[in-house]
Amino acid sequence: MGENQYQPFRFSFNRFFRVDFQVSRAISGGSHRRQVILESTFVVLLVAAAFVLRLWGLSKMHFWDEASYLQNAEVICCGKTNFSELDFRAPLLSLIFAADFLLWHNIYAADIVTALLNALGPALLYVSGRMVVGRMPAAIGSLLLAVSPFFVGVFPTGFASDMTGNSLLSDSPALTIILLAFWLLLRALRHQSDLRFACAGLTLALAVLMRFASLSSIGVLSLLVFGADRWWRAALACGAGFFAGMGPYVLWSRVRYDGFFETFRSGWEYFQGTRESLLFYLKNFGNIFSWITLAGLALWIGRWALDRWKRKRDDPRANLAERELEERPRGLEAFLWLWAAILLVFFSVLGHQEPRYVMPVAPPLFLLAGSGLSVLLRGRQTSARRVAGTVLLVGALAYTFLPVRQRFKSPFVNYRISEEMQVSDFLNRNVPPGTVLYSNFNYSLFGYYTNLPVYELPETGPALYDALNHLPDDGILIAYRKEEIVPDPRPEWLNSNPHFRRFREFPSLVLYEYRASAGR
Repeated sequence: MGENQYQPFRFSFNRFFRVDFQVSRAISGGSHRRQVILESTFVVLLVAAAFVLRLWGLSKMHFWDEASYLQNAEVICCGKTNFSELDFRAPLLSLIFAADFLLWHNIYAADIVTALLNALGPALLYVSGRMVVGRMPAAIGSLLLAVSPFFVGVFPTGFASDMTGNSLLSDSPALTIILLAFWLLLRALRHQSDLRFACAGLTLALAVLMRFASLSSIGVLSLLVFGADRWWRAALACGAGFFAGMGPYVLWSRVRYDGFFETFRSGWEYFQGTRESLLFYLKNFGNIFSWITLAGLALWIGRWALDRWKRKRDDPRANLAERELEERPRGLEAFLWLWAAILLVFFSVLGHQEPRYVMPVAPPLFLLAGSGLSVLLRGRQTSARRVAGTVLLVGALAYTFLPVRQRFKSPFVNYRISEEMQVSDFLNRNVPPGTVLYSNFNYSLFGYYTNLPVYELPETGPALYDALNHLPDDGILIAYRKEEIVPDPRPEWLNSNPHFRRFREFPSLVLYEYRASAGR
C-alpha cells in the first residue's frame, strides 16, 4: 500500500466514522520543537508517576492468581515440575516473568517489570488518543488511567476487588498491549502499508496471549481496518500478523494437550463462576471509573446535543462541507462509543463478573470523558471563563486522585509474609522431598512457595469427599478453617476419618497427615 500521510480516509460502512489525519504544515519550526519538548516531558512524567504509584509497596507476598503466573514462570525458566497451570492460563505474562528471572531470579523482579508494563498504558493512551480526540482530551484521559484510584489499586471502603495496578495479574498488562495495538492500527491507517497492518495484527495476538479475554477487545479493534483505502488488503495483512503471533502457541497446545484450542477451552471453563447481576458493572461504574468520568461523558453528550441544535438553527444554505466538519460525533469518537458499549455488554453477560474484568472498557471511556472535560478549556471562551474552567478541572482531578495518597502511607517495601508463606516454609523444612500436598484452595501458592508436588482437589461438595476417600498416595492435606470461604472439608469429618491425622495447626488452616494404609 502506498503512503498517504496527508490524505484523510473514510470508513466505508458509516459516514460518521470519518477521521482526518491531515497534518498541519502551518506550525513553525520553533513552535513545533517546543510542542515536542512539552509533549515528551508530559509523557515522561506521566510514565514516571504511574510507575511509582504501581511499584510502591513492593512485596514478596502475593495471592492465588498471582502465584499461578509466578509458578508458571518457574516451570518455563527453571524446570520446576511440582505444579503448573499452563494448560489453561494465557502464557505471555509468565514468559515475561521467566525472562526476567533469567536476569534476576527474585520476586521483586516480577513486581518491577509488571509495574513498568502497567505504567506504559497511560502513555500509549495519550499517543493514540491525540489522533482521535486531540492532545488536551487525550492528556486528560491518560491522567485518568494513570492516577484513578481503581487502576492504581486503591479502593473505596467496602468495595471488594482484586488488586489492579500493583498486582501480578494479567489484566493491566493486557490493557497496555491493547493500547499498543490501538496505536499501531491508527498509525497504520495514517501511513498505510502491509507491514504496519501486520505489526498491528501481531500485537493483537500478543494481547490474547497475555489474557484470553482480550479476544473481545481485538474483535472491536479489528473493525478499524475498514478505514483503510483497500480494507480487504489491510485485513489480510492484519490477519497474517495475528496468525503469525498465535500460530506457535496453538501448535504447542496441539502437541502438549492434543488440541489447537484446548488451552482456550480450559481457560473459558476456569473463567466461569458465580453469576452476578447483569447490572453489576453499571452499579459499580463510579467505583471503577470514578465520578469524574461520568461527568466527562455527560459533558460530551451535552456538547454533542448543543452542536446538533446549533446546526439545525443555522442557515440551511450554509456550506455543507463546513457543517460536516463540525458534526459530532466526529472521527473515531463514534467508534469509541461503540467500543465501550460492546465490551460493557460482553462482560456484563459473562457467567462471572469481577471489577477488574471490565478494565478494557477504560480506554474509550477515558478518551470520551477527556473530550467532554476539555470543554472547560475551549479556546473560544473568554479568558475569565477559561481560567475558571481550568481551576474547576484541576480541582476536580485533584479531588478524584486524592485517595491515591493512601498508597504512600505504607512503606516502599512491604516485608510482611502471608500465612501460606509460613506454612510453605514449615513444609519445606519438616516434610520429606516428594511428599504430595493435597489442597482444594490456594493450591497455586503452595506450588510456588514449596518444591513439593501439589495435587488439586475439587473445591467443595460430594466431589471433594469422594476424592478424599480415594487419594492416590500418602501425603499432607491442607484444610482451611475459613468456613465462610472454604466450607469443606469439614473438620469433624476429617477428625473421624482414620486415614487423616492432625499434623500441625495454624491460625487459618490445619495440616493433616494422610495414610492410605491407616485403619486397615
